[in-house]
Amino acid sequence: MVRVVAFTVEGLDIFFHTSDHDPPHFHVLRSGQWEIRVFIDSSSEEGLAYNIKFPTKLPKTGRTLSAKLERVLLEHVLKNRVELLQEWQLKVCTREII
Repeated sequence: MVRVVAFTVEGLDIFFHTSDHDPPHFHVLRSGQWEIRVFIDSSSEEGLAYNIKFPTKLPKTGRTLSAKLERVLLEHVLKNRVELLQEWQLKVCTREII
């Protein structure tokens, strides 16, 4: 696990798993509450592309993220997409292509 440096959000751990799988994504953890996987290329003005790693059962609200936090993450992805993809390449895609 290695921290994303392109941006930070107070109260969240934002990281890549080294030797992870495509498509390019990062993880966001709110300790003890939830973890999501955010897809860098498929997030767009239309919305944040993500899936929930845990909890496996949604709370009564039907959401893990607040609408505000979803907007904040989306703004960071859109603003920092190039840097995030560069970090993905350097930190995750470390295997040599033959």
